[in-house]
Amino acid sequence: MALYVIVFAIALIRLPLYKHTPVKYLPVILFFTIATEYAGYFTKYNFTGVNYLVFNVYYLIHFSFFFYVFMAVIDNNTFKNFIKIGMWIFLVCFATEIIFTGIFLDSFARTYIMGALILVFCIILYYISILQSSLVLVIKDDLLFWVSVGLFLFYIGYIPIKIIKTWFYKPDSFFEFLLVIQFSLIIIMYLFFLMGFLWMKKRSY
Repeated sequence: MALYVIVFAIALIRLPLYKHTPVKYLPVILFFTIATEYAGYFTKYNFTGVNYLVFNVYYLIHFSFFFYVFMAVIDNNTFKNFIKIGMWIFLVCFATEIIFTGIFLDSFARTYIMGALILVFCIILYYISILQSSLVLVIKDDLLFWVSVGLFLFYIGYIPIKIIKTWFYKPDSFFEFLLVIQFSLIIIMYLFFLMGFLWMKKRSY
């Protein structure tokens, strides 16, 4: 949580450098992440339904934001259409879970996994678009590049952990090891975010 707060604070300080880009709302997402983690912690044992609601709504906002960002920065119309299709698949999955699972009754694990897979696909399309543009020459100065690396590494590592935690949970040492990996992935992701905010230069895309 301390790392969350540090990255959020630096995101606000550096906001003038990217306030005219699609990632200008990233501090809002970072703050929403902090608020969700705190709300999830305090409602976990006493307000289970509220806990599910908090995280399920977070999934919707978190993934939708990054789908929007990558669709906005990618110029290739074919890639944009792929992302639009992915967004609709995600939204249909979310709506399906509202109907058949209940937003207060359980975690939308399928929606989360679908959103994570689509986001990884969006990031791959973003990397391909970078290689096809002049941005590749100054990529280390681009905030979104570092954010995308952090997201990519986290979700590539966490998707299988999420599947195991959701459908194959056993209270043993292996599960505890998975939690260590999960926390490590979160730290790695936020360190890449931090590097992006520190190394970035002003850009308007």
